[in-house]
Amino acid sequence: MLNKDQKALLERLMSSASHEQKIWLAGYMQGQIGSSDLGASAPSSNKPNVMVYYATETGNSKGLSLQVMKAAKAAGYKIKNSAVNRLKAKDIKSDVLAIFLCSTHGEGDPPETAIKFYEEIKAAADGALEGLQYAVLGLGDSSYEIFCGFATDLDKELQRLGGKPFQENALFDVDYASHTPSWIEQTVKNMDELVGADSPDQSVSIAIADEQTVRTGKGYTRLEPIKGTIKEIVNLNDIDSNKETYHIEIEYDDDVIYTCGDAAGIIVPEDLNGGDPAPRLYSIASSPAYHEGEVHLTVALATHTNEDGSTGYGIYSKYLADLKTGDVIDFYIHQNQIFNLPADDTDIIMIGPGTGIAPFRSFIYERSERGSEGRNWLFFGDQHMHCDFLYQAEWQEHLATETLHKIDLAFSRDQEHKIYVQDRLRENAKDVIEWIDGGATLYLCGTKDPMSKDVDQALIDIIAEHKSLTAVAAEDFLADLEENDRYLKDVY
Repeated sequence: MLNKDQKALLERLMSSASHEQKIWLAGYMQGQIGSSDLGASAPSSNKPNVMVYYATETGNSKGLSLQVMKAAKAAGYKIKNSAVNRLKAKDIKSDVLAIFLCSTHGEGDPPETAIKFYEEIKAAADGALEGLQYAVLGLGDSSYEIFCGFATDLDKELQRLGGKPFQENALFDVDYASHTPSWIEQTVKNMDELVGADSPDQSVSIAIADEQTVRTGKGYTRLEPIKGTIKEIVNLNDIDSNKETYHIEIEYDDDVIYTCGDAAGIIVPEDLNGGDPAPRLYSIASSPAYHEGEVHLTVALATHTNEDGSTGYGIYSKYLADLKTGDVIDFYIHQNQIFNLPADDTDIIMIGPGTGIAPFRSFIYERSERGSEGRNWLFFGDQHMHCDFLYQAEWQEHLATETLHKIDLAFSRDQEHKIYVQDRLRENAKDVIEWIDGGATLYLCGTKDPMSKDVDQALIDIIAEHKSLTAVAAEDFLADLEENDRYLKDVY
């Protein structure tokens, strides 16, 4: 089929490609010529429909759902995927095979987008899902005390409701990408055994080719960290501030890339971590295009009062705050497949009080370097303008060069009545709606409770008032924005 030169070229390519690259190439070729030419089965009438439900924090399980769908389609199943954001127990049909892909957040908790779903499941009556046949895959990090707790708990709840797993619950660590292809293949085979059908092995194996580029190997998990060197560290807060917030620049020589929205996982030496099984994630504040070979962090020194009245510090933030120029640090890139920049011509609204400003510094430098046409609007808040306006000089420069088009500030302690970013959103409600109606993407970064909830409520109120909707309809409108990747959160 191939001439001599083509065959030689292909052999050279395959001899130098990694296993993951070969899988990608197989999927690429399938996409070029169509699955029917590679022997994919047509949907079979005796095969039940399949639903893939994903609960995600940074997009890993969402990306994995696409791989599962491709493999199942190649095996002849009609299959759909859906986030669990608004899923209720009554919406899960027992005549459909269900696959749950569950990321874990923090110490065994469900991702923020899955909290309401999990509460619904726990509140459902025993036997409510009688007859459901399902599989659960958990993605987590074994360095935390509770490994894949959400996936384990969901499996138990589904069984309480009458569901029956058609395969054993699987729990994967941070190197999940190296295990998921075989899990997907086995899942399809188990579904075929369940319905008494034969699996078209060749087409299924080809279809497992990655739908997205999932970065694995050195530098992308805590198992193989990067060695970085501190280039610069400076306290961003001025005199009179109640806070210490450090801008930290880390240089590295490894051939590792990151994208805007990713985080850096910081690994503290064992003699300093006080026995803590877990790394800490910090949003990356630098642009891969503008700050090549560097990762910048924005780190608030966490403090608390000890029983004896003395001041105590968070282990990880204290470790970072004490670093000096030239010190060596271990870190890795934690990919966030959701919290990414949109097309260059899309407007963005960024809401980031406190250290939530970090990814938006990355966004603005990146869009500036790209020459993006979309407008950029920033909402930032902290305690006092004169000492807590993080990166003030940089924002003023971006305004002057029109790489930042609009900024609204909320310094809560500069007046008797406290003002927060959600208050500035309400004051700018008309413009916010105009930007949303014009296709803008909204971003929110910072503390989950109460900030993110207060911002959600402000947006719901704004939508309800200016679109003449009920509160419930406004909630649905905001949820639709979120499900369509137009309201993206990175909250902690």
